[in-house]
Amino acid sequence: MIKLYMSYFKYEGTFMSIKNIVMPFEGTRHEATIMMLPYRQDTWRNNAILASKAYFDVILAIAKHEKVYVLVDEKVTYSIDPIKNNRNIILLNINYNDAWARDTSPIFVYENDELIGVDFRFNAWGGSVDGLYEDYSDDDKVSAKICEALNLKTRYVENFILEGGSIHANGEGLFMTTEACLLSEGRNPHLTKEAIENSLKKYLGAKKVLWLPRGIYNDETNEHIDNIACFIKPNVIGIAWTDDENDPQYALSKASYDYLSKETDLNGNPLEIIKVVLPKPLYLSKEESSGILPTDSSKPRNENDRLAASYINFYLGQDFVILPKFNIYEDEIAYRQFKALYPNKKIYQIDSKEILLGGGNIHCITMQIPTKEINKQ
Repeated sequence: MIKLYMSYFKYEGTFMSIKNIVMPFEGTRHEATIMMLPYRQDTWRNNAILASKAYFDVILAIAKHEKVYVLVDEKVTYSIDPIKNNRNIILLNINYNDAWARDTSPIFVYENDELIGVDFRFNAWGGSVDGLYEDYSDDDKVSAKICEALNLKTRYVENFILEGGSIHANGEGLFMTTEACLLSEGRNPHLTKEAIENSLKKYLGAKKVLWLPRGIYNDETNEHIDNIACFIKPNVIGIAWTDDENDPQYALSKASYDYLSKETDLNGNPLEIIKVVLPKPLYLSKEESSGILPTDSSKPRNENDRLAASYINFYLGQDFVILPKFNIYEDEIAYRQFKALYPNKKIYQIDSKEILLGGGNIHCITMQIPTKEINKQ
């Protein structure tokens, strides 16, 4: 049973008492998972054909355990036959600008024991400052459309930019984010760090926010938390780690590790931290780069660009783990680590290199819908 908390906040000009705001831990039971199929030619090479196969693999793995709502934009041109005729896969005809369900879907919380989707604003990871594309109007509407399609209550947040990949929650009110992301100029420059933290408390039920300084090197989301650190369990944090002091990632990981080593949980206890192996540095090849068709308003994806690869970017269910695979030596090390961490869960290690080429990974393309009734957790 999830612990419940009381939170007061000012909403739309009047004071309201909102009891029991809880953002559940990802590893508890889900009602379903949300995903979106890729199609942008300035993000996904070869008309997203290769990326779609990786998406299908993730969808089909999750569908063995729970329902998957798959959004299909009208601009998807390839065959989706592999995910048709599966009773656990429900297709939704909703348009979007790109296929990152973690960042444009609602963030689900229990409010007064009722499941609702919190609809934050989205500006393509930085808007006019350093956003990845100019037109994100469909993405910004996706959250409301999902809640409408699923008949779920939604809470619209007008003046706060927040992506699901920028936060992690342990289900008891302890949150993590990175300063590099949530304090970036393109997010909420009108808000102080304290005001941003108060918004997480106000809308998502945070009780304490851990602010890691940095994320994964060259992460185009301004270093989302879900690439550098996560709650392996509600009381255990995993952090992406390399022992190579010559790698630019080393300083970033060490800064975050050192910060967490000095922090405590909600009860004042030291945090348990596990170092999760990082893949060797991976780079965009000439062939991979040439398959992408850039536009004047999209982020260039050039040969030899370093990719923000991390095994921390996995998806966690009640009885399964979807773990990235890059076809390198470290894949086996990561698999053994996660098997030891989750001995009772089915682990699917899926080749996600094509998802990585688009700028994210498995956690970025998935969003969990918790069970509709809190007492089912």
